[in-house]
Amino acid sequence: MKIIIAPDSYKGAMRAEKVAQILAEGWQSIRPDDEVVCIALSDGGEGMATALAAARNGRFIEIPTFDALMRPVSGKAAVLDNTAVLESAEANGIEHLSKSELNPLAASTYGVGIMLKKLLDSGFRDLLIGIGGSATVDGGAGMLQALGAKFFDRRDLLLPEGIGGGGLRDVAKVDISALDKRLTECRIKVACDVTNPLCGPDGAAEVFGPQKGASAEMVRSLDENLRHWAALWDDNADHPGDGAAGGLGFALRKILHAELVSGAQLIMRYSGFLDALPGSSLVITGEGCSDEQTVCGKLCACVAEAAAGHRIPTVLISGALRGDTTALEKIFCGCYSIAPGPVSLDEAIAGTGKNLRRMAANLAELISCSPAAKL
Repeated sequence: MKIIIAPDSYKGAMRAEKVAQILAEGWQSIRPDDEVVCIALSDGGEGMATALAAARNGRFIEIPTFDALMRPVSGKAAVLDNTAVLESAEANGIEHLSKSELNPLAASTYGVGIMLKKLLDSGFRDLLIGIGGSATVDGGAGMLQALGAKFFDRRDLLLPEGIGGGGLRDVAKVDISALDKRLTECRIKVACDVTNPLCGPDGAAEVFGPQKGASAEMVRSLDENLRHWAALWDDNADHPGDGAAGGLGFALRKILHAELVSGAQLIMRYSGFLDALPGSSLVITGEGCSDEQTVCGKLCACVAEAAAGHRIPTVLISGALRGDTTALEKIFCGCYSIAPGPVSLDEAIAGTGKNLRRMAANLAELISCSPAAKL
């Protein structure tokens, strides 16, 4: 029996390659003779560069930058021939911050701009940027500052670098005359499967703000600030995908003229996942938390759709299942949470490895015991 294990990262707990490895260990502890193919996937967030580098014999370069709170960190980008692959979360990622540090009013994409500038310095003009896993809701303002843009308040005073989502309300005038001219030579693609607009009930603040530490009051402020930010650029704040990464998608599209592409489809193609499907009997995928949004073009749903094209069932094994799972059950032949019971988030994260291994072993036992599933 050939099994493909192709998960996304478990955000805040474990990268996709490690998730796949542990699921494979659990499965093979029960069914050691099965052929198990592990393929780490991503939808443009954590793990995208690693997945592409592994599939395309790429290399990595280190880039000094800043995290979302403007503290020095070391990021990396993958190099595939003449293309640089950058995960913005290397700079503004939520995984750099503790739970108590989450603050989208202060968090900035400035470090993302620093990484882009240093890639330009290294001669790259073809850029692929994955923008998942962010801790920011600044509309990409910080990134633009790092690339040379200047913002002024109502008194015509220059605002400091590293502006966060809370500072957008203070911007009265934008000046991009000093924006890095080399950007006009670039071909920028943004790997993103989020279709949310910048503002409104489906926008960056309302949908993603709470998971980045925003209270209900902060969400309202951030949404108002983003709407003001869009107006400064004569934009209606309703373009699909602009709400990705707290509005980083907006700045990349509107100001840097980047093209948004499906991260999941790109990674599935270049990682070898699509080539591995023929002859497979089962696909196992998963993510940190699955809910109704999973079926709206997110990676695990794309995996299930691709497998269904070959009449291969897909099982979803996630860190948690949230809300009504009816929509999930329509595209997956089984939906499972690895949580052993009611536990705190810290306990769940600490037990990720053990619980993944247990769940994979249990699923393998189920396959072995089912007469209809003996393959």
